[in-house]
Amino acid sequence: MTSKPNRPTSPRFRSNLTSTKTLLDSLVRLNPLSLLSNPVMFIVELTFFTVAAMAIYPPAFYPVANSSMRIYYVEVSLILLTTVWFSTLADALAETQAKNTASSLRSLESEVQSKKIVTEADVRRIVTTPSTALRKGDLILLEKNDVVPIDAEVLEGIGMVDESLLTGESTPVRKAPGDEVIGGSRVISDTLTARVTVNPEDTYISEMIRLVESSKRPRTPNEVAVTTVLIGLTAIFTIIVVALLGLSITLDLAVDLSILIALYVCLLPTTIGALLPSIGLSGVSRLYRRKIVAKSGRAVERAGDTDVIILDKTGTITVGNRQAVEFIPVNSHTEKEVGEAAFLSSWHDDTPEGRSLIRLAYEDGFVPRELNALGVSEVYEFSASTRTSGVKISQGTGFMLPKGDKSGRERGRLRRKFEAHQEAGSLIGEDEIEIIKGAPDAIKKIARSIPSNFDALVDSTSSQGDTPLAVTRNREVIGIIRLKDVLKPGIREKILSVKVMGIRPVMLTGDQPLTAKSIAGEVGIDEYRPEAKPEDKYDIVTKEQAETRVVAMIGDGTNDAPALAVADVGLAMNSGTQAAKEAANMVDLESNPAKIIEVVMLGKQLLMTRGAVTTFSIANDVAKYFAIVPVMFAATLPELKALNILGLGLNTAVLSALIFNAVIIPLLIPLAMRGIRFKPTSTMSLFIKNALIYGAGGIIVPFIGIKLIDIALLSVGG
Repeated sequence: MTSKPNRPTSPRFRSNLTSTKTLLDSLVRLNPLSLLSNPVMFIVELTFFTVAAMAIYPPAFYPVANSSMRIYYVEVSLILLTTVWFSTLADALAETQAKNTASSLRSLESEVQSKKIVTEADVRRIVTTPSTALRKGDLILLEKNDVVPIDAEVLEGIGMVDESLLTGESTPVRKAPGDEVIGGSRVISDTLTARVTVNPEDTYISEMIRLVESSKRPRTPNEVAVTTVLIGLTAIFTIIVVALLGLSITLDLAVDLSILIALYVCLLPTTIGALLPSIGLSGVSRLYRRKIVAKSGRAVERAGDTDVIILDKTGTITVGNRQAVEFIPVNSHTEKEVGEAAFLSSWHDDTPEGRSLIRLAYEDGFVPRELNALGVSEVYEFSASTRTSGVKISQGTGFMLPKGDKSGRERGRLRRKFEAHQEAGSLIGEDEIEIIKGAPDAIKKIARSIPSNFDALVDSTSSQGDTPLAVTRNREVIGIIRLKDVLKPGIREKILSVKVMGIRPVMLTGDQPLTAKSIAGEVGIDEYRPEAKPEDKYDIVTKEQAETRVVAMIGDGTNDAPALAVADVGLAMNSGTQAAKEAANMVDLESNPAKIIEVVMLGKQLLMTRGAVTTFSIANDVAKYFAIVPVMFAATLPELKALNILGLGLNTAVLSALIFNAVIIPLLIPLAMRGIRFKPTSTMSLFIKNALIYGAGGIIVPFIGIKLIDIALLSVGG
């Protein structure tokens, strides 16, 4: 169902800006009815119509308009319209960014030819079939360089698959029987037989598109609050300007209406009014770049207010599977002997633990000379009853590979003897080597003798929060393998960042207290709950919320759904149950539980961006007020000339202020779309830093900008 296109990425700001469709959309949004949801920009557009009417027929506005100033009125009206257009352009850019999310996903969907396996009269043959014609339960053959046509489960074979187009992970993933392959990924080695697990309309990509298209963008509570403040400021400035207009007419101050309108527009918080919608929408888009779909902007904003994060140990703090980290010999045996035995016993073990044993042995140079005999060895599969697994190697089994077989497929099928399989610990022939690994107490039952320090080594390993595996060769215990929960890369730094921001991380794990304490100590988490059950999440969420704290959590199971539904920020795994995804307000398409920390960071960045732009906008208004007012009334009140520190003329001062008021909006669009640079620190430190940068900058920049524009206008006019 998919082919190999370019990896979907979020659309770049520059390409959006030059998009004809985006520009047309921004012009359509100039419709006054479309601007009703943005009161500040709606009023600015009304002032445009007023000044435009003054340019068309000045006598209608006597005594606050002058026919000799028609060209000036045209200039002012065009600047006012441009101001509104920059606002609608910001909205169009943010909207385009969100729409391109689904479009980029659709570009992955295209029909490809698959190799469907059909059995007729006990004869299997390959039939070329369009991916759109495949159905759940069909068998398909996947060979090297094939594009996986649809989501499926591997039944036979082991190979490497490139899933970077879909997950963003550049490292090829090893796929073995029982693993899932995603439609759109590419097989880069070996041959796999797989069973289709979904119908074409229910694939991974289709689900992503549905989630994105179902995302809503209602205004968040904070946006509503900011909008209310903006309306209040607008009302205050409206009263002031109307009073000035009445005063001018009553006292015959001869103040032109266009000058008052310019003052009015410059006082209005147009910068934040223009950028507020795009800031919220771009926050949702930034989440998507991390393959997280937010069902509402409110969820992203709420993440920024998080007080407590509930973290599962497995998959969030640790990689999710125990990894071999050390070979410990007993008695007179060596580390090399233990490593080689672990290698042999794990050759046919496709579990993550088994793979880690082979990797550690290989990295340490413990590759056994019996490796070539593994192809015809007898395998002891892991059993819950024996809690052991292993291999028996014989140098004289009598088996021969079929002639002409160069693919190696038959070798895998003949690796086990045809006679009935016995459990690990069966009789061993003189020409056989039996290697068994398993739980220490299970190994003690089959070993001929137990080393004197065996129990001490096992207890020592367990006391450190690690898992011991015992290894025997021909029923003689030769050593211990230490398995450890490996921390996810960078998780310690992420936890520290969360704590610096005043957020409490709480770890949940089903492990015993010693293991929980060990892992929590490694990553710097002070609060943890060992031997926790999934349903404990709900109790913790409601308890924290009862103390007026904002709680974020992750989940993937049906039993997580109640907690996800009640949590302020609920992140569900895409690989989880439908109940969990419906209850949560965010879904991680990559199913990486550690993403909950990134969600909180993005929420903080969103709030900081909105706060920074608001601070800058209000500071701008103050600066523009002191730039224009002294010039406006200098003729009537000569004392105000001393406040005209920029030395501006009346007409150029108004035009300069209006032009600056307009151009500052597109200059800040990249900041609104990208978000301010965010480094985890305390809330107070962030507040002080942003107040200094955007508050002080918001006062200084307008004076510089207005003066430079004034100089440019004078040079053009001169």
